[in-house]
Amino acid sequence: MPEKLPHKRVLGEEEFGRLFNKCRIPFTTVANSYVHDAAVAEDLVNDSFVRLWEKRNEILTENFEAYLFQIVIRKCLDFLRSEQTQTKIRQDIHHANSRILMHEINSLESCDPGRLYASEVETLFRECIDHMPSITREVFLANRFRNMTYQEIAEERGMSVRQVTSEMQTALQLLRRTLKDYLPLALLLLLHR
Repeated sequence: MPEKLPHKRVLGEEEFGRLFNKCRIPFTTVANSYVHDAAVAEDLVNDSFVRLWEKRNEILTENFEAYLFQIVIRKCLDFLRSEQTQTKIRQDIHHANSRILMHEINSLESCDPGRLYASEVETLFRECIDHMPSITREVFLANRFRNMTYQEIAEERGMSVRQVTSEMQTALQLLRRTLKDYLPLALLLLLHR
């Protein structure tokens, strides 16, 4: 005996309305038990009803309620899979950001600006001193590196204190101009000599 094919019954507006009134709230409750968000559950169930209505002429079933329930379950599964994917992506982004932050923290902790620029500043400093007029250079070096007072330099060089002061101002202006981009670091280096 040949298998009996399911009888095709068309879902009419009246039956759809009864199905909507009967199943909307319980199916929303079921969906919410899986997705844990009442608004999302309601949207999934409403989308399921829309899908049922759009496919009403293609459906081969006697039990539209069971068919609708399958649609709701599939929509819940799709939603949860999408959430799972998004959660994984967020975790991957979080882990990537954590790795970047750790790298930046390690870079900053190992960064020693004094060491990075010290040789460059020192080279500029030495070049500036080398290009100073000889008396300006001698006065500056005596004051800063031999710790001589302006009075001591004046006596040693046979100059007035006013001339020593003027030469020191000239030296400091030249250094400021040459090291303007490195001035805070240059001052640190000078203080630590």
